[in-house]
Amino acid sequence: MRLRDILEEGKQLLSKSKIENAEYDATEILLNLLDMDMARFLFECDDDLEKKYDKTSISNLISEFDELINARASHYPLQYLLGETYFLGLRFNVDRDVLIPRADTETLVEKVMQDNQDKNISILDMCTGSGCIAVSLAALGDYKLVVGTDISDGALEIAAKNADELIVDNDVMDEMNKHIYFLKSDMFKNLDKLNDKLGISAFDIITINPPYIKSGEIKHLQEEVKNYEPRIALDGDKDGLKYYKEIANEAKNYLNENGKIYLEIGFDQANDVKKIFENKGYTHIETVKDLGGNDRVIIFTI
Repeated sequence: MRLRDILEEGKQLLSKSKIENAEYDATEILLNLLDMDMARFLFECDDDLEKKYDKTSISNLISEFDELINARASHYPLQYLLGETYFLGLRFNVDRDVLIPRADTETLVEKVMQDNQDKNISILDMCTGSGCIAVSLAALGDYKLVVGTDISDGALEIAAKNADELIVDNDVMDEMNKHIYFLKSDMFKNLDKLNDKLGISAFDIITINPPYIKSGEIKHLQEEVKNYEPRIALDGDKDGLKYYKEIANEAKNYLNENGKIYLEIGFDQANDVKKIFENKGYTHIETVKDLGGNDRVIIFTI
């Protein structure tokens, strides 16, 4: 029995279950289980396991691998199985309390950092989830203050853990985790608490990747998404626009003069979102496409 043989059996099962990138997923699961990098795996994959390990160790390895492979074969997301994913080169912890960060959302973070070279600004990231936007802006953008909010306690725990692991800063502010702060809030409902806690009531920038999938379209999403990712992070109501309407109504109260809003949108929502915000007196600055050529980020100012 070799590691290569164990991997091959896992790959075959995933292929039969119509898992895209079956070989990649099986490899990632095995490497994660072994706490082994690819270089070491390639060096050891043809070794006779019976000569290196006792039968119990080999049996336990196969049993644990089979359990994880069977979970993936049922379309349980690879990222949840591994407990991690990468976003802008940073390793983020993820579990079923948070939406898995996507490369599309990197477009928003990159645009914020490109547009805002002044580090002495404050940013509010709503629906923060894993904290991929908030933590990336604090870790890579090094902005003075980033506040992340979410309605989910589980999501906020994951976001705080990611901040602890990814933000390196010796100048830790009182009651704050390395110039980043998290608050439980259902959209704008608890933001007034920030004035007491941080002495801030308005921000230079608001970022948000809100739920924007139409309720009726969720059943058509990939099994990994519709069956396992938190529906609360997906469902944008009947028209997919519920949260954009709420943001347009309320955001002015929490933006400084000349403040800007960076919104992630669905690929076909730019015109609808633009109308919602312009009807509330916002000025459209720019619509940004993702690497796939789809409208992905829309920016407004007051």
